[in-house]
Amino acid sequence: MLALQDIELKQTRFYQEIAVEERQKGIKEGIKEGRKEESITLLTRLLRRKFGLLPELEAALQQLPDMEIEKLEDLADALLDFTDIKDLENWLVP
Repeated sequence: MLALQDIELKQTRFYQEIAVEERQKGIKEGIKEGRKEESITLLTRLLRRKFGLLPELEAALQQLPDMEIEKLEDLADALLDFTDIKDLENWLVP
């Protein structure tokens, strides 16, 4: 009897709308996480190319996963103006 009620519930418009909303929410979260991962990867490559493999840079790169995507995008813009690793360190200080 419970299985029959469960099937009937899943066929309701309300249940299907909630399921679609949850799926869309999951897709949006997945896209946002993917953008963040790609931003971190690209920033890492660009910063290593600009400054080389410095211990100070590697320490700074450890902060990237804790940043919001908007801040990562701001860093991508700012790194064009950096002339040395100190510029990056100063930018990362809150």
